[in-house]
Formats: sequence, C-alpha cells, structure tokens
Amino acid sequence: MEYTKYFEEIAKFVNRKNLKLMEPLSKHTTVRIGGPADIFFTPKTRDELLIGIKKCREFDIPVTMLGWGANTLISDKGIRGVVIRSHVKNIEIAGRTKKTKPSEITSNLSPRWNSYGDESVKKLYEFKDLDYQESHFPRVSVKMDAGVDLPYAISFTISKGITGLQWYSRIPGTIGGSIFNNIHGGTHYISEVVESVEIMNRSGEILHLNKDELEFDYDYSRFHRTDEIILSAKFCLYEGDTNKARYVAMEWAKRKSIQPSNSLGCVFRNLSEEEKEKFSLPTSSFGYVIEHILKLDGFRIGDAMISSKHKAFIENVGKATSKDYLSVMLEVKKRAKTELGIDVKPEIVFLGDFDETPF
Repeated sequence: MEYTKYFEEIAKFVNRKNLKLMEPLSKHTTVRIGGPADIFFTPKTRDELLIGIKKCREFDIPVTMLGWGANTLISDKGIRGVVIRSHVKNIEIAGRTKKTKPSEITSNLSPRWNSYGDESVKKLYEFKDLDYQESHFPRVSVKMDAGVDLPYAISFTISKGITGLQWYSRIPGTIGGSIFNNIHGGTHYISEVVESVEIMNRSGEILHLNKDELEFDYDYSRFHRTDEIILSAKFCLYEGDTNKARYVAMEWAKRKSIQPSNSLGCVFRNLSEEEKEKFSLPTSSFGYVIEHILKLDGFRIGDAMISSKHKAFIENVGKATSKDYLSVMLEVKKRAKTELGIDVKPEIVFLGDFDETPF
C-alpha cells in the first residue's frame, strides 16, 4: 500500500519541517544499511509526538519507532508507513525512592559477558574487574523520555550524582530502544534499574506498565510482540559513587573501542552454558565459534564481512546491502547447524520486507 499520499494529511497536524518523504534509512542506522521510509517523522515535543501517532492510527498507517538503529537490520526495500525517530528528550529527577525488589525474570537472567582471545585482547575486553555492587546505596527515581540518547543519559545522571547506567557505556541507542531490547552492558541488563514504562497502546490509550509486566528476558521485552509505543520510563537508580561510575563508564568505553564501526554489534547470541560444556569450549562467546570452529574469519558476501576485529560482528565495509548482510548471517547459521547441530539465534531485529524469512 502506498502511504506517501498521507504526507499532506499528517502535515496538517505536526510541524512540516519534521516530516520527510522517502527518507533513506541507511542514514539512520549504525551499519549504514536500509531502504527508504515512506514518511520519516522527527517530533520535537511530546504533544507533536502524540498527535502524530494518533493521526497515523486514524488513517491506519503502520508506525515504526526507530532509535539509533544500532541492532536493527532494515530491508533494502525500506519500511512502509511512518518511521518515527523521537527527538523528545526530557529527563526529570524525582528524588529518593524505596528500593525495588528485582523481578524474578531479571534475577534469573544469566550474565552475558564473555571475553576470549589472546591475553592482550582479553585485558582490553575484560569486564569483571570493573564490576561492583551498588545495592547498598540510596535509590533515586529518574524519569526519561524514550527519545533520550543513552550516552547523554549516562553522562547527565552521573553529573547529577546519580549512578546505575555506567555499565551501558558506548552502547549507541536511546532509552526507548534500550528497554525494547533489554540491553546488556557487561554482566548487567537495563531491566535491573527499570521501575515502570509509559506506553501508548493500539487504541491510543496511555498506560503505565510495572516492571513485572514487561516480560524482560535476554535481548527481549513484551514490545517485541505488541504494537505498543514506549513514551517514557521511570528508573530506580542510585545515589552512588560517581567517581567510580565515571571511571567505569570511561574505561569500559575505552575497552570496547576495538569494536568495529559500521556494524550492528554482536549479531548472534552466545552459546548456553550447556552447549559450551557439550563442545568443551573455553568460552561461550559465539565469536569464538565463528573463528575457531566454523573458520569463518573474514568471510564476505558483497560488502558485508565478518569483522577481523571482533568475530561476532558483521561489518559494512563499503556499500553492503541488507541482502548481503543477511546472506552472511544465513551462512553462519547453516554451518553452525551442519558442524555443531545447533540453531543459532540472532541478537538483532529485522525491519521491513525481506525476500526470505530471516530467522
């Protein structure tokens, strides 16, 4: 269906300057891949965001929310309907709050981080020496709009004497995207400090969901299966040691600086502990499997290539298409099934129409 025809109708209710027709989404993802959005909308205020979404609902136009596009492979055909990149970026510090009990699902999540490689790489890429507990510090409630950039949220909160987000240093994204995919930093998940989320449902109602309603899991939340739009979130952070938090944020970012640019981050989930033991591997890192078991270091289709810097990353080394990128992923999937008998799971999200079902 052609949705560009609704451009003028939507423009009657929002700032026309914040609307674009057939905007290439390759300009809005970290991997620099993606076809056009029928309509690209960048609201600057909450009212503009809400009225824009409501009008899309009235005209039955699909709405896709996009943050930094850091773990999102967008089809070469683009995305139909309206793609929204929110520029609503308010942060409100509400003050001290009671400690929150971790939800059962958050408590049961396994630490994701695994380093491997020679000792020089391990030293650069290790996390355990940076990890520490903050549970003894007073808690403070902070509300952030979904459009707030995560790097800014980290620096802003630390500057205000608030800690708890330092683990997510050098992760490109927004608060909304962080919650959508329950991002992980080292051994920490963002769900550890989420208190509640404000959303708009398909009917246009604005609701507040408690943490235990969000279905947090490894790289997952309920928003993967619903058509709900994240508007803002309340976090239960800490009046912690800001000097320590600032050091961790800077040092962790420095260690992760070896990660390749023009990528989507780690593309595949790590092995389970059971799989690691079954194959007698020194680490559950899937990058180790790609390099040492599947022997795919440097494997390339078109301009999509398994990175020499980190084998769990696939880089766009030129003008890669989503077809190229997906083809590399499917080759990894095929070989892992053939040689190890395992079904690999992606850590990225697929948006738009693909010629074949990605996974």
